Amino acid sequence: MAVVHLPSGGHIRPLLPLVAALRDSGARTTQFALSKWETECVAVGGEFRALPDFGIDVDHPPANPIGVAVLIARATEWLTPWLTEQLRNCAADVVLRDTIAHYGRFAAYEAGLPQVAFSPMMAIHRGIRPTLRSTPAALVQLVAGMPDALRLRRVSRRLEQRYGAPMGGWFEVLAGRYGCTTLVGTSRGLQIRPEGLAGEDVRFVGPLRAASAPAGGVEPALAGVGDDEELVYVSLGTVFEDRPTFFRDAARSLARPGRRVVLSIGRIAPQALGALPAGVTAHAYVDQLAVLRRADLFITHGGFNSVQEGLVAGVPVLMFPQMQEQVFNADRVSELGAGLRLRGATPARIGAMADLILGDPRFRVAAKRTGAELRGAVDLDGAVDAVLGAGQ
Repeated sequence: MAVVHLPSGGHIRPLLPLVAALRDSGARTTQFALSKWETECVAVGGEFRALPDFGIDVDHPPANPIGVAVLIARATEWLTPWLTEQLRNCAADVVLRDTIAHYGRFAAYEAGLPQVAFSPMMAIHRGIRPTLRSTPAALVQLVAGMPDALRLRRVSRRLEQRYGAPMGGWFEVLAGRYGCTTLVGTSRGLQIRPEGLAGEDVRFVGPLRAASAPAGGVEPALAGVGDDEELVYVSLGTVFEDRPTFFRDAARSLARPGRRVVLSIGRIAPQALGALPAGVTAHAYVDQLAVLRRADLFITHGGFNSVQEGLVAGVPVLMFPQMQEQVFNADRVSELGAGLRLRGATPARIGAMADLILGDPRFRVAAKRTGAELRGAVDLDGAVDAVLGAGQ
């Protein structure tokens, strides 16, 4: 079995529990990702083969969805011939691919292999629309992306001429299903308008990683946190974290007597934040699952994995989206009452909205309710059966 990753942490890590379960079922797997992901991929078993470095920075995607689609199309054109030969010589009988790892899709066509897609985010479909308040910003992004739309059309034409299969426009590229069995790593209840997927073989298998246990051991970020103290956890993920001003403002606006604030700052140099108020600590990396199990509020960029990890832990979320997909996530969670979207990250607004959520128990109740639904949606056995069944 070939597992074709989109080489980004937000896409690889949610899929790894399924790879581990396939290993435990006796399946032989070969995973394809960039070499920097080898350690994490090998940890769940099977063979690892490094994708050639295709010179496209998937860790810093453009905020515009059409630009993201162009990036994916360029990677597809470059990688498909190489991956096709790899699939033929690794004796795979089925391809399990990320929905937007289109080089896996085209290579599977060329190698004559069945495929199953895995989506670590909501399944994109035509029924998903921005809220009325979010529509102007979405339209601005689409207009700004028109030059990219022309680039995408040119690449798509070349791919269709070479492989005889359409790639389509940016919407189809980001949806990535093209009629194949698709496993979606969430619950039906968190999916926006799931009825829009009627007639497709789309199966909700729950947040496989978000519902797993923390790494174990003592998390340094929690050292000295008292049982009677509030804990606010702030992270913008591993792609959008390079915003020192945001973290400085969050530190100043959130600090309170009786409250601890944990900042996960990634690649930001600690000195860029200056002196932190009492009760605020900054860390390059934390065991997020462990911190969330103690947190009272999670301030996040709204990435789907982060949002689900917070909700599974029963923690309400304050979301500061950095791209359109995260806007949809924030709007859906707000609709469920489990959090709010942060519009404008001034110190006063960060502090006021954090206090609003922490002061209203209804947010916590809704987060716990949504988290229980997410945990109940986890169907690892069903996901394994879907993948193995595709190869029979």
